[in-house]
Amino acid sequence: MKKLCFVTSNKDKVDEAQKILGVPIEIVNLDINEIQSLDLKKVVKHKVEQAYKKVKKPVFVDDVSFEVTAWNGFPGPFIKFLRQAGDNSFELLLRMLSTEKDKTVRVIAGIGYHDGKKVHYIEGSFTGKIVPKQGNKGWGFDPYVIPHGFRKTLGEMGEGFKNRVSHRARALRKFKRLLDSQKA
Repeated sequence: MKKLCFVTSNKDKVDEAQKILGVPIEIVNLDINEIQSLDLKKVVKHKVEQAYKKVKKPVFVDDVSFEVTAWNGFPGPFIKFLRQAGDNSFELLLRMLSTEKDKTVRVIAGIGYHDGKKVHYIEGSFTGKIVPKQGNKGWGFDPYVIPHGFRKTLGEMGEGFKNRVSHRARALRKFKRLLDSQKA
């Protein structure tokens, strides 16, 4: 397969995608008009349609929803705006959650792929618990979330393990199956 176009400015996402998909990835850094919605699928589909209009070849995008159970799924896809608060954004989230008993979160990765004919939406998720920072591996919320069934945060697990259990890894494996089926 030729290089797969991934519209992102996040090199960590590209590294994860390249390791899991096993194909060369071309990073395309575009400014895309992104709709604001609590519906991750709607956000991702709009992003990939915008990306395809600009690159005019098969392309994929991704986005994340961070759904806190105690807040009825908020902030969802709006987690990116909390991230803009800087390096202490998840410390802020912890302070905001301090009075909540239920620290459960569902983390969802949505991948949109436009193959030139059709838009495909792929999703991967896991449920976990938000905790004070533990570990320094990974990026983003990795040190703050322990997936259910585990005792360590994604930030303590290391890349190899994270690339088996994370929301993005699960979505990327489904995406790989889609790509493989299109080769046949």
